[in-house]
Amino acid sequence: MTNRIKIIIAISVLSIVTVAFLISTQSYFNNKEIRLASDQCYEIGGLPKVERDSLTLSFSFSRQKDN
Repeated sequence: MTNRIKIIIAISVLSIVTVAFLISTQSYFNNKEIRLASDQCYEIGGLPKVERDSLTLSFSFSRQKDN
């Protein structure tokens, strides 16, 4: 295998690992933020409503009053 091919493979692997790390980090912090917001919602007597979009790694959060 030539040095050029080794460099291309190394850059490709590094890119894949970096992307996987960034995606998992974003997912972790989204889950942590949702958990914190939900806990605060329960503390004031509400019910959290969370909608997640897995494709874009985003979410929306709203509080519904508990009847």
